[in-house]
Amino acid sequence: MAKQLKCKFRKDGYIEGDKYIVTWAVGHLVGLKYPEEHDSRFKKWSLEDLPLCFNISNSLKILPGTEKQFQVIKKLINSNEVDSIINAGDAGREGYLIQSWIYRMAGNKKPVKVLWASSFTEEAVKEALDNLKDDSLFAGLLQEAEARAEADHFVGINYSRALGIINNRRLAYGRCQTPLLKLIVDRDRDIASFVSKPYYNVQIVAKTDVYSIKAMLVTEERKRADLEDLEMAQKVVNLCKEERGTVLNVTETEKVEYPPLLYNLSALQKEMGRKYGYTPDKTLQLAQVLYEEKKVLSYPRTESQYLSTDLYHVISKHINICCFGKYATWVNEIDLNTMEADKRYFNNHKVTDHYALIPTINADMDKIYAELTEEEKNVFNAVITRFLSIFLPPFKYKEQEILINVHNFLYLSKNRCVVDKGYRKIISADNDNGNDGTMQSVVNGEKINVETIELLQKKTEPPKHFTVETLIAAMEKYGIGTAATRADIIKKLQNPDRKFVSMVKKNYISTELGQQFIDTIPDKLKETNLTQSFEERLSSINAGKMGKDEFLKNLSDEFVENLAELRGSGNTIVKVEESEIGMCPLCGHPMREGEKNYFCTNYKNGCKYSIGKVILGKPLSKKQINQLLNGRTQKIKGFISKKGTAFDAALELDAEKKIKFVFES
Repeated sequence: MAKQLKCKFRKDGYIEGDKYIVTWAVGHLVGLKYPEEHDSRFKKWSLEDLPLCFNISNSLKILPGTEKQFQVIKKLINSNEVDSIINAGDAGREGYLIQSWIYRMAGNKKPVKVLWASSFTEEAVKEALDNLKDDSLFAGLLQEAEARAEADHFVGINYSRALGIINNRRLAYGRCQTPLLKLIVDRDRDIASFVSKPYYNVQIVAKTDVYSIKAMLVTEERKRADLEDLEMAQKVVNLCKEERGTVLNVTETEKVEYPPLLYNLSALQKEMGRKYGYTPDKTLQLAQVLYEEKKVLSYPRTESQYLSTDLYHVISKHINICCFGKYATWVNEIDLNTMEADKRYFNNHKVTDHYALIPTINADMDKIYAELTEEEKNVFNAVITRFLSIFLPPFKYKEQEILINVHNFLYLSKNRCVVDKGYRKIISADNDNGNDGTMQSVVNGEKINVETIELLQKKTEPPKHFTVETLIAAMEKYGIGTAATRADIIKKLQNPDRKFVSMVKKNYISTELGQQFIDTIPDKLKETNLTQSFEERLSSINAGKMGKDEFLKNLSDEFVENLAELRGSGNTIVKVEESEIGMCPLCGHPMREGEKNYFCTNYKNGCKYSIGKVILGKPLSKKQINQLLNGRTQKIKGFISKKGTAFDAALELDAEKKIKFVFES
């Protein structure tokens, strides 16, 4: 922004030019006070004080660690040399709130105009400056933004205190984190209660002198025909033995696959979680380093996977800046002279506060890249590769389907032949399905010999525990959090002081505390659509259909009703003490719960005995650990063998105090 406005003189906390001064916030400089900051008596939690609610005019405060930059901004706002202010914050609800609260705390009395832009190219800045918007146009957005902030503050403080007092321990409720916890708890319980069932399919191999075809039994709709009845499956096999097949239909289709959309933060977090096991918070931290310190990555906390059209005029610079190392070959394959702004990726209507993640125009890109850590490179490699891929040709292939009739049963074979690898030259096809070989010369009506017919025996598999990739996807599905907040929401569930969720071998698994906590919460406070309904009410404030005060009063009334339900439910969290977990079978000292296991408290004196929290994909409760330490558990459902088969068994300690499976009833 300073560069576009020709501000060249860098000062402490701002950059000055002949006409403009550019200064900045560092995230939120202003926030809301906690109850004890209003009155010290609220340090002690009491149900009689609830609900706690304070007028916003008395609630704003300068956040710790931001005082220096706030004072810089305040001094500039009140400077005699400044006649007006341009709000050039993020073009969205939260960005507008950040700016508005700063002006309020700084005591601003000068006129404010709004520069509403998602991009800061020279073209975008010039257009936005020529079309500055009146601040009054955003009154509804400000009411919505303040309602969001005040409501989250109210909900978090009051429900956390109520639940903490009732359960006699510090707990944390949040309108985003609690529904998310319920998703994790429900998934864990579905896995625990899952009963595996067998099913069957039939596979044939048909051969001629020219080709060999492997095909699966399908329905008339060409979907895989899984059979639950073994007798029926065996009947199909017996009927088709020593039979010849007839090719009913051969179809060949030319298909085109375009490069995927660019990364936003959530998509990047899912990819890094899937590929490297990085937590959402870790990916965000790495992206922030690339953005703030290394200055090679665009703004990371973005929801959008598209670019604004003004970027197209400088996009060749973003491409050419990647012409180093292994990327040079790919850059040289891009024809900059015939390249167009493809609407699949350049779309102003689909750019929100910020455009998608791309490499910046940094003259020292190759030198900076060489100095990146391995983890930083992993994140940046993904962004560069995805970015360059959208300027390469699409992936083209032919797909062949062969439908075979054997004794009036249908079998389907699928084959694929690559015509042009296109963008897949640079993006590995991790999820390719099918065979990229040659097409088979098969003719409709042709008779073929069935060489083998095989009965495939399988078992239904339990749902999978949430991973980084699937948990972020679930949050997107249910509108829980934003790209900027999802990592923090997940991190709060793993708070060591009240750990609701643990991460075990790349899986998010609810703790016993997390499960008990969910059981104490009324259904309406943990529904997965809670955030979506909350956002709908906020939108009605911006639209003028509901006032902010009415919205907040409704929340207060709901809290009073829910508090009465919480107090009368009788549901409380039972704290499991170390002695209740059990005693170490080697030295007799109490066992204690750790991050990923239960360990002997006598470890400082050399006892290394421990029991993992998860055994063959099955999380163990403290009750089951207690049973194990006392001899043998009851039968536990849902272990997953190395071959992926589900089985049930009891656990027992052998003579060497190692865990063994017991299959007797």
